[in-house]
Amino acid sequence: MTIKLHYNSDNNEATMLSLRPHQERTVDALYNNEHGTVYIPTGGGKTICMIEDLRTQLIQSDYPTLTVVAAPRIMLALQLANEFNEILSGVSNYKIGSVHSGDSPFYSVTTEADIMKFVSSAHTFGAHVILFTTYHSLHKIANNQFFIDTFYCDEAHNTTQRNFFPHVSTVAQQSRRKFFLTATPKMSAKHERGMNNVDVYGDNLITVTADELLDCGAILPPTVNVHTIESVRTKEEVAEHDAETVLRVLDADNAERVLVSAPSARIINAMMVFTDLYRELQSRGYNVMTITSKTGAIINGKKTTRTKFFEALDQFSNRGEKFVLFHYSILSEGINVHGLTNVVLLRNLSTVEMAQTIGRVIRLDSTDRKRVSNGTLQPRAYQNYIKPTGYISIPVYSNYGKATAKRVQATVDTIFTKGRPATSWI
Repeated sequence: MTIKLHYNSDNNEATMLSLRPHQERTVDALYNNEHGTVYIPTGGGKTICMIEDLRTQLIQSDYPTLTVVAAPRIMLALQLANEFNEILSGVSNYKIGSVHSGDSPFYSVTTEADIMKFVSSAHTFGAHVILFTTYHSLHKIANNQFFIDTFYCDEAHNTTQRNFFPHVSTVAQQSRRKFFLTATPKMSAKHERGMNNVDVYGDNLITVTADELLDCGAILPPTVNVHTIESVRTKEEVAEHDAETVLRVLDADNAERVLVSAPSARIINAMMVFTDLYRELQSRGYNVMTITSKTGAIINGKKTTRTKFFEALDQFSNRGEKFVLFHYSILSEGINVHGLTNVVLLRNLSTVEMAQTIGRVIRLDSTDRKRVSNGTLQPRAYQNYIKPTGYISIPVYSNYGKATAKRVQATVDTIFTKGRPATSWI
């Protein structure tokens, strides 16, 4: 593992950035190329690779540059902005702008005119600019026709969506360097939107395998638990069935910190309001958390901001408190949910969602991560781990769930046995 110290002149402290061998190779691939795709399994630390690549670009540049970082969701764009700022702070003179709706701790520029004014002003005073945006808002940057030094697309499989692809293609054409990073590439044999379109996406620069991440102690192996339920799951009583199933699975797996992927926001609300699930979870010592696009973020029955929601989530994890977090699709990809021990799948998922969801639960316990880093815990010596695996729990009714279980196992086999990215076709 390579350790790099980045000196912060503002507080006389050094930021220590640890790069594993696969990250070193990835950073080298980015430095030696200007265009291409990067495939790294979830948990492999691709964000650090982008940051280290950009750090080098900023230090070496003799003129103020413009960098664009795009992500599928506002929460992920904000998470990326915070991580970039934390590590790059003091490295170079730069300004961060948020190009999306919603609150941001950074300077918010939501119109094309404001973006132009922000970039021009920062460059006038010799500052680099880093714009964090969503694919939904990327057209605002495309329409300004900037010369862009570096364009990073995170969770890049999203760029193949019909409404995103034209703007991604335009910004890529405006960019001197452009990279597309994902754990779950999407290809196409029918049209230009697939990531196998080398004109837009370039060649594949590097593919990191899950086996390599296991060897260096970056991730854990998943364990698939199938729970057979001898009953019929009906549409009329789906909330009641799912509420009962959640309790059954949690009790059987002795789960502590759990992400539940629910069929819809409506069913989450129905489980909380019309069943005894909330009371039963609290009686078992769980903090109950829900987050949907319709209801927002709720902790133990009280509505809160998304920022406070994730702060509380980190606090629960750090203190070892039990929690159950219900969502529909918001947390399927990109967002770091620390400390998860279990994922419960109450619905079928696409290949991409399946792989991304598995990735949420195979991250190391924070103590294990430190021990691996300092050499006191050997990778793959799981008998010595506090958290030796991540559990994917799948309820299978007599009429529902068998397809989900098969797809999960197939996805796990692709990533962890065959050593390939979970590729899908559109």
